[in-house]
Order: sequence, then structure tokens, then C-alpha cells
Amino acid sequence: MKGAEAVLRKSTLLGKPVVIKDRISKKYRIKKLDEKLRRERTRAEARLLHRAKLAGADCPVVLEVKEFSLTIGFIEGKRPEMTQSQALKAGKMLADLHDSDIIHGDYTPANLILGGETLYVIDFGLGFVSSDIEDKAVDVFTMLRAISEKDSFLEGYSSCKKAKSILKRVKAVEKRVRYAF
Repeated sequence: MKGAEAVLRKSTLLGKPVVIKDRISKKYRIKKLDEKLRRERTRAEARLLHRAKLAGADCPVVLEVKEFSLTIGFIEGKRPEMTQSQALKAGKMLADLHDSDIIHGDYTPANLILGGETLYVIDFGLGFVSSDIEDKAVDVFTMLRAISEKDSFLEGYSSCKKAKSILKRVKAVEKRVRYAF
């Protein structure tokens, strides 16, 4: 599977299924800059996945970090339908990430996998660490735009320590976006 920043391929490591995420070179960038960005983003994503695990989020395990690629545990599952129960879990998971100052950067159902009853978050490629309310509000806003079970998601997210101020900022983000088109 090919995305804007990386190519994903399934493989095995010690007989176990894994995913290898190779950050692809951008020919329009100066070679040294391209390599620097790809190297930094690869390491940053590995650190965020580790930090997300420590925050209690279900996400892939990082098994190997190379210069421009990550080898992570394969998660068997499918994209969630975002039922009330799944939206509630997604809200709680984002609250846990935000309480640890982890910004996902693209928190939508496309970056969640339902494996049995467990909801996993994947692809921290656009993520970063920030305590800024605005950054957290944009994460929440991104998910709210993508789902219909908004109330269940917000119920789960209400466990975030700064939920009140973040949700207040979501309304401001929403107003700005509305006039951007």
C-alpha cells in the first residue's frame, strides 16, 4: 500500500507477520534535506508509537527502526464502522493520547483498526508531541468531521484532563474552517 509519505509492505520477522513502513524519497526535494526529513520522521514516529503504548493506547509494537523504515507488528483486523461503542473507545483513546501530550495529526477511522474487540490506532506519521490546546482541538475536530457518532466519541473524550478547554477550542477551529472554503 502506498501513501503520500511511505510505502507499506507485509513481511515476516522471526516467523511472525510484520509491516514494514518505508519512507519514500521525494525527488522534488534537495537530496540532503529529503534524507534528513525522512530520517527524523522515521525516528519521531517510532518514539510516538512507544510513547502511545506507555499512555495505554493499543497500537503496533515497534520492532526495528532503520534509517528510513520502521518494522512494526502486524495487526489483524479491519477499519471500524464507528458504532457508538467504537466511537466511545476512539474518544477514550484520544483522551489518553492527549493526556500524554501526543498529537496524532490524522486521527480518523482510516487510522484505526478493529481487531476483535480491541480498537488500535495506527500511523503516527503526522504526529508530534505538544501540550498546546489548539493542536489537541484540531485532532478532535478531525475525528468529529469523519464520524456520525459524535456524541459517543465526545463522551469517551470527556475523560481527557483538559477536555473542557479543548472542546471549547474545537468550536473556534470549526468556525475558522467553515469560512476557509
